[in-house]
Amino acid sequence: MMHNRLLLSRLAAVLIAAAVFVSGCDQYMTSNLQMDGAVTGQSRQVTKADRAGFTVAMVEKALQRYDAEGREAAVDYYNSPESVDGEWYVFIVDENDEIIAHANPDLLGESLHGPVGVDITGYRQGEAIVGATEEGQWVDYIFLNLATGNQEFKHTWVVRHDGLIFGSGWYQILPDFSRSAPSKADRPGYTVHLVEQAIQRYKTEGREATLEYINSPANLDGEWYVFLIDENDFVIGHPREELRGQHSIGDEIGELGVDITGYRYGELLHNVDEEGLWIDYFFLNIATGNHEYKHSWVVRHDGLIFGSGWYQVLPGLELGATKAHPVAYTVAMVEQALQRYEAQGREATVEYYNTPESADGEYYVFIFDEDDTLIAHANPDLLGMDLKGDLGVDVTGYRFGDLMLSATEEGVWVDYLFQNLATGNQEFKHSWVVRRDGLLFGSGWYQVLPGWQSGATKGHPVAYTLAMVEQALQRYETEGMEATVEYYNTPESVDGEYYVFIFDENDQLIAHANPDLLGMDLKGDLGVDVTGYRFGDLMLSATEEGVWVDYLFQNLVTGNQEYKHTWVVRHDGLLFGSGWYQVLPSLALAVTKAQPAEYTVAMVDKALRYYKAHGREAAVAHYNTPESVDGEWYVYIFDENDQLIAHANPDLLGQDLKEDLGLDSTGYHFGTDMLEATAEGLWVRYVFLNPATGAEQTKHSWTVRHDGLLIGSGWYE
Repeated sequence: MMHNRLLLSRLAAVLIAAAVFVSGCDQYMTSNLQMDGAVTGQSRQVTKADRAGFTVAMVEKALQRYDAEGREAAVDYYNSPESVDGEWYVFIVDENDEIIAHANPDLLGESLHGPVGVDITGYRQGEAIVGATEEGQWVDYIFLNLATGNQEFKHTWVVRHDGLIFGSGWYQILPDFSRSAPSKADRPGYTVHLVEQAIQRYKTEGREATLEYINSPANLDGEWYVFLIDENDFVIGHPREELRGQHSIGDEIGELGVDITGYRYGELLHNVDEEGLWIDYFFLNIATGNHEYKHSWVVRHDGLIFGSGWYQVLPGLELGATKAHPVAYTVAMVEQALQRYEAQGREATVEYYNTPESADGEYYVFIFDEDDTLIAHANPDLLGMDLKGDLGVDVTGYRFGDLMLSATEEGVWVDYLFQNLATGNQEFKHSWVVRRDGLLFGSGWYQVLPGWQSGATKGHPVAYTLAMVEQALQRYETEGMEATVEYYNTPESVDGEYYVFIFDENDQLIAHANPDLLGMDLKGDLGVDVTGYRFGDLMLSATEEGVWVDYLFQNLVTGNQEYKHTWVVRHDGLLFGSGWYQVLPSLALAVTKAQPAEYTVAMVDKALRYYKAHGREAAVAHYNTPESVDGEWYVYIFDENDQLIAHANPDLLGQDLKEDLGLDSTGYHFGTDMLEATAEGLWVRYVFLNPATGAEQTKHSWTVRHDGLLIGSGWYE
């Protein structure tokens, strides 16, 4: 690219010199834009076939118009449709770096230091344009082509003149870039894009210039960078100087090509071809200084291997994945199983994990199929059993299978009692389960609890909560209602954050660790959390079989609003319950509108719980009512076909996120990014009409994919 820019700069100088010569012969430029798409002059003609030359001539003509007719006339002209020639037009930026002339009138008045100066990849081209001098310079970035309606790669020539900036440019459709360059929110797409750019740089600038760039600080963008491996598998391009010259196929942990779990990813690197390959392994994240799970896209070109990747912090992974660190080792076991599945297919993977060779002491991988039937396990006697049946219930009666079945691609931890094949004993198992292609892949590690009898210790909050409620029921049966209520209103009954509460037949609270709440009705304010979620309704539905209810509630130990997981059982008309608290990343404290990001996340979380409790039809109906709107906050829902099915503005219902609905007034197609949302959730920033004010404002939306739907909310800036 640097070589190209030097050539174009030299071409620009020649063209400007020619223009000056013509100008000297005739005070005002005698050349005009002709119908055949050429700029003609007394000395030469530049056609659109010479796109760079045509662009430079467009800017030169604008400068001559400005000098001959003045600022006002020049600005008026370049704000008119007559000044546009297909994809070519001139824009003008004033002394305050604000756009005063442009083919897109919506951009007038916008500052190059604002959103219009940042392209969809996050590149701040506005700063580069503002740096233009009288000599002129080229600036390359992604921008909306008004002639096609697509985001395309734009090559712009900008010149500073009389304090103003004059510019024009031409568009290029890059391979695999017909609509838009992926943003960093699309981490796989952005990674592939970086590799493609590196290969394109190699083709245009050559090996030496490409290697020089890759080994420079300019290559490093947070966690992203490009690396280069030569024909002999030696690293020749990498931001970390100490890795250059190392062989990429190591033999032992600590060597390049072998990660901290012992996985030999270097052998996969060696076998990559021109079609490219995803490789997952643990590697040092320069941005954090930690070993994290890296997803790398590598492509062989001209004998070299070009690669880049993004990092994922796996739950519980802070140390190397060895058996000394069972959480990390378990996650690594599952990740390796997923890699085997992707590389070798379903049949070979299932076959392997049904062999003794696949087990590593107490560690092994299990797999359930789309029907929740066990198809791979270290214990062949369990094959064919259903996770929804007895297999999914442990010896305490806890239905851990239900939690496993809720697993997504994001993964979930499930704790339960299970037989350790290595010891033959029932022990507490911590399993990591991930859904992929409809299958469930899992592994886990066992823990022998000191004095284990009932499975109830605070280290295992689910079992401990169940035991707290079970003990309360036993006390009720042996001592009666009066003595039980009296006991659970004493400080002695409280164990840290664990305590038992009791509601009577009229849904009045009669026992609780916080005496200020006694006498309150579960159907009233007590049963509504700080996000507005009516958890009390779900509690009231509890039967003798019990029900889990999740909501925000004050933790008396910390004084904060935290996420509470409560087990509630109805017995003799009373409700007995207890629960444990979880500090969520965005909900450590009570959320208010003064914390718009946290409040937005809470709105979406509330909508997800409403959906789970009442079903799709009721959720869609509810979020199409005015009652669901909270000032400028409201929930929107898109169906499996990306059609809007719930929104505060009924006029938008039925519109497609992939079409105009997903395109804001700046030309940014935020819908494309929003569609990338997973169960993890995704923030997207764009311009949208605020129904509360009737004006367009910058909106920050949090969107989560659930059951094929997109459920989101946002706040306006």
